[in-house]
Amino acid sequence: MNKNYYLDIIKRPFFSKKSSFLCKKNNVLVFKVKRNVNKLDIYYSIKKIFDFKIKKIRTLLVKKRIKSKNKKNNIIKIWKKVYIILKKKQSINIINKLN
Repeated sequence: MNKNYYLDIIKRPFFSKKSSFLCKKNNVLVFKVKRNVNKLDIYYSIKKIFDFKIKKIRTLLVKKRIKSKNKKNNIIKIWKKVYIILKKKQSINIINKLN
């Protein structure tokens, strides 16, 4: 499969307090991915794009919710989050890999 297919699977890295803590302590990356992909597709796309040695992959669906702002209700749809646990002694430098 071509590289565009792998780039379409992974939407973007997900940054939060918890994800930054996991990245520093446990060598874990968090990504937002397409909702209909499985762990095997995610594994090959991460392997192809970033060339990381992956120990384990965990996925979860984040449920939809209503977010109100200025008396307007916005519905945030269901999306998929992936925790990628890397093997020991892997350097996590995503910014240089994406360029």
